[in-house]
Amino acid sequence: MDRLPLVAILRGLSPEEALDVGRATVNAGFHILEVPLNSPDPLRSIQILAAAFPNVLVGAGTVTTAQQVRGSTHHLTPPG
Repeated sequence: MDRLPLVAILRGLSPEEALDVGRATVNAGFHILEVPLNSPDPLRSIQILAAAFPNVLVGAGTVTTAQQVRGSTHHLTPPG
């Protein structure tokens, strides 16, 4: 958080565009990426981003139930 204390919320991100969007976002200086769970196949997008950018904090947003992310090892953010 010392570099850029903002979270990039990648609303509507699909797995097919995750790598390109992630690269552009990280190159813009973001080091915290959130994929809301109401995006298409969000857990797959999170996996892609986390694998491609190991030094970036990648997580799920709009988490409303534990079942949505059971077994996840990524950062989670509830709505609000």
